[in-house]
Amino acid sequence: MKKGFGFVIKILPAKEIYLKGNNHAVLLLHSFTSHTRDMKKVAIEIHKKGYTCYAPLYRGHGCAPEQLLQYNVNDWWQDVVNSYQFLINEGFQKISVIGLSIGGIFTLKLAEIEKIERAIVLSVPIDREPERLKKRIINYAYNYKKVEGKSTFQISQEIDTFNQMSLDKLIVFQQFIKSTIQNLDKISVPIAIFYGEQDDELYSHSANVIYNNVNSYVKKIKGYKESKHLMTLGKDQEELVNDILEFFNC
Repeated sequence: MKKGFGFVIKILPAKEIYLKGNNHAVLLLHSFTSHTRDMKKVAIEIHKKGYTCYAPLYRGHGCAPEQLLQYNVNDWWQDVVNSYQFLINEGFQKISVIGLSIGGIFTLKLAEIEKIERAIVLSVPIDREPERLKKRIINYAYNYKKVEGKSTFQISQEIDTFNQMSLDKLIVFQQFIKSTIQNLDKISVPIAIFYGEQDDELYSHSANVIYNNVNSYVKKIKGYKESKHLMTLGKDQEELVNDILEFFNC
């Protein structure tokens, strides 16, 4: 579509991933402001080993960033609950969960209140300031519009909506994270906690807090030297997948 002196590219919306395999289902939960591409490679690789893999898409994610502003963390949590129930309705009694960043927080919360087989959390924060979350949304919106091919002037005009957004929803987001972390002692399922050593040091600290506060008899913690925040897309991807498969079988 031509617009002004340049071209605006229409970015296709992301979709959920559902790969049917054996009777052990794996629910894969993506990060904030991202989408199911976070989990696509992992899903494909563990599906090759026979597992059923389901990666849902949270509302407002994987599409125009303006849609993200219509929802909050409670909506995304409900999407996760619905996805877990979907697998139950499909007849799966054995469900493991892998979550990245906020997907990891959702994984922890599921482990606190539902019956799951195993939990694997990646790059999980134990806190996130509302201002940092707002900056994350603004950066996401800017990069999305840049990929679309919009002019600097048009982007600056459209990004103003994001600059003016209230922190109220993001305060709720922070409270959701904190309340989940406060209930770590309710987790007793086998759990693996992975983080990237090239990520913000908050995440290595968070990994240790989670490891030290869950009541799981089987638990593992590991840092990956070549990984940043999006571990599932990084240089340690193959090692990470192997560790996930090993943890499922231990």
